[in-house]
Amino acid sequence: MRAVSRLNTPRPAWSWPRIAWAPALLLAGAACRRPDPSQLVVGIQSDPMGGVVSALHVVIHQAGALVTDEVIKPPRGSKVGFPQPWEKTLAGTGTGTTAGAEVDVEVDAVGDPAAAAPLIKRLSSTHFAPGKMALLRIPLESRCIVYPAIPRGASKVPGPLSGPTCTAPATCISGVCQSSSVPPARLEPYAPNWPSNAPDRCKLRDGGPPDLQIGTGQSYYLPLTRGQTLQAEAGAQGGHHVWIATRMKNMKQMGTTTKIVGVQPQTGARIPPTTLAFAYSPDEGGYCKLYGIRYQLDNEGIDYTQFLGKPLDLTVTATDPSGSTMTATIQIQVAPTLLNPGPPPSAVGP
Repeated sequence: MRAVSRLNTPRPAWSWPRIAWAPALLLAGAACRRPDPSQLVVGIQSDPMGGVVSALHVVIHQAGALVTDEVIKPPRGSKVGFPQPWEKTLAGTGTGTTAGAEVDVEVDAVGDPAAAAPLIKRLSSTHFAPGKMALLRIPLESRCIVYPAIPRGASKVPGPLSGPTCTAPATCISGVCQSSSVPPARLEPYAPNWPSNAPDRCKLRDGGPPDLQIGTGQSYYLPLTRGQTLQAEAGAQGGHHVWIATRMKNMKQMGTTTKIVGVQPQTGARIPPTTLAFAYSPDEGGYCKLYGIRYQLDNEGIDYTQFLGKPLDLTVTATDPSGSTMTATIQIQVAPTLLNPGPPPSAVGP
C-alpha cells in the first residue's frame, strides 16, 4: 500500500494564532478612543467696585491638584472698570472619573496689598458635567466687601457698609453667608458672550409691565404695611440704619440700579439718596428680591436722631439696563430708640 504524503501548504492568514491579533487590536482601540469632551469654564465677573479693588488672586484646584494660581491686575494700571470678566477653561481627565472630580475656586479681591485680609473672599465649588462644556459663573458683589475698620475720630460721617465675614466653606452671596457648592445641574451651558448673557429669571419675554414692592428683611424679603414700625440699629462702621428689602418683576436681574430716598413728612428733612447696583435673587411668583439693604438714616453724616420716633416716607426707584423704570412708595414709622446703641464715635477704631 502506498503511503499518502501530506502537502506542506502555507497556513491561511486567518488561521494564525489569535494572540497575534492582540497588539493590533490594542493599537486600534487606542487610536479610536476619543478625548473626554467634558470641559468646565470658570467665569469671574464683578459688580462696579468704584476703584477699590487693586487685584484679583484666583486659585483653582481640580481633584485636589493645583491647576491655577494667578494674580490679575488692572490693564495699564487703571482701576477704572476693574475687575473685568475673566475665564479659565478646565479639561476633563479622560479617565472615567471626571464626573467625580471636584473643582474648588477661591477668589480674593484685594484692596490694599498690605492689608491683612482681602476686601472679598469668594469661594465656589462644583463638579464637571460629563460630556458638556459648562460655565461656573462666579459673581463678585460689592455688598460682600468687608472694609477694614478705620479710626473715625470726631467725624460724623459713618464708614462704608461692610458685608458679612463667612466661615468656609460658606461664602458671601447676595450679601449673606451661603453655601459655596454649585450642583452640576445648575451649571450654565458655556457661551463666548457669557458676561453679558446671564440667565434672567426676573425679566421674561412678554412678561408684562414692571412691578416694584417695598419690604424689609436682613436675610429675606418680608412685606411692609403702611405705618409699620422699623427699629434702627447701629452698624459696625458707626452708621445707623433700618433694614429695607425690595421685590420686583419684569426688570433685569443683573444691572438694575435701586435708588432709595427718605423724607420726614412733618419737617421735610431729607436723607441723601442711596443708590445700589446689586443683583436681584429669584423669588416666588415670578418675582425677584433684594434683601439686606442697610438704609442709613445718617447717610453723608446727617443727624439720624431727627428721624427717631417719627414717620418716614420712602421712595424706591428701580431702573434696569434696558431703560425700564418703576417707582414705589411707602410710609414707615421709625422707632424712637435704637435696637443696639453703639459706642460713641470716638470709641470706634480698628
